[in-house]
Parts: sequence; C-alpha cells; structure tokens
Amino acid sequence: VDTGALGSYSVTYDVIDSGGNAAVQLTRTVNVVDTTPPTLTLLSDDPQVIECPSPYVELGADASDTHDLALGAIVIDASAVDTTVPGIYPVTYDISDASGNAALTVIRSVEVVDTTAPVIALVGDNPQVLECPDPYLELGATATDTCDQALGSIVIDTSAVDASTPGSYVVTYNISDASGNEALTVSRVVDVIDSTPPVIT
Repeated sequence: VDTGALGSYSVTYDVIDSGGNAAVQLTRTVNVVDTTPPTLTLLSDDPQVIECPSPYVELGADASDTHDLALGAIVIDASAVDTTVPGIYPVTYDISDASGNAALTVIRSVEVVDTTAPVIALVGDNPQVLECPDPYLELGATATDTCDQALGSIVIDTSAVDASTPGSYVVTYNISDASGNEALTVSRVVDVIDSTPPVIT
C-alpha cells in the first residue's frame, strides 16, 4: 500500500497453526483516494483599490493541495472589472486538483475610485480688456477629467463685472465631476477701461 499514490491496493492475511495447517488467505482491498479540495489564498489587498481609469493589475493568488503537488493554473475571471467606471467589481479564482476536487471559489473585490478633480483651462485673454461701456463678452473655458468623460457645464460667475464702470473685476470658473471632486477654481481678471476721449460739439 502506497498512501502517497492514488490507486487500489491489496492487503493479504495468512496464518499457520502449530500443526502446519494454513488458513484460507484473506484479502482486504485498500482504496487510496483524494476527496480533499485544494485551498486558495489571495495575494495582496482585498479589496483592491484602483484609481479610474488606471489599467487593472492582477494581484494573484496561491493554491495548495494535500495530495496533488502539481496543480495546474488558477482560473481567474476579471471580466467584470471596468476601470473606466467607478464601482465595486468581483474577480473570481477557481482551481481543481487531478482528482476533480474543486476548491471553494474565492472572490476579490476591486473598487474603482475617482479621486482626481477636473482641470479647468481658460479660453482667450487673461486679463480680458473691455472698453467701457461695451457689453461684457464671456470668452469661455474648457474642463477635462481623467475619469468623467461626460462633465456637466462649467459654472461661470460674472456677477462682479460692471462694464459701465472702469476697474478690475474677477470672473470665476468652477466645476465638479460625477464623483463630487471639485476642480481648483480658476479666475479671469476683466479690466474695464476708458480710453475713449470726450467729444466736444
């Protein structure tokens, strides 16, 4: 009997009495089987946190078995993970040994987060020069975000500008992404000037 190798083995039993009479030999069958599934252990963090939209990096897992010392590859399913959309996604790990014993499925949570604020860029001059009393003309701005590709509108506050009175005024630009990250406020200076001489009639 080799308990380290699966198979069917025979154990025989013999005896002879003092008169030299041999008993009928008996045989016991010993079946060496493997009914113990492998064990899976995750490597590194669980949950795994990924900043949107960084690529997914597999952290891996280890598998061990009491009998099968040449286990095959762990089957990893990360197809549910979308690193371009914040959320929590499962990654599953499975393996079976040579005897067909399946390990208990292990699941790692992958949390895709967005902690990066949008960036605002002004369009046109800064400072913007406006001749009094010409009406104020908004030059605009653009906003980009590494994760949120459907940013809303930039909030532009021009309430401080008085185009009828020479002076320097500030216009502010703000925006937040879908995860609530606020961009750094950007300001444009509007200089209202009076360079037109009077007219004598």
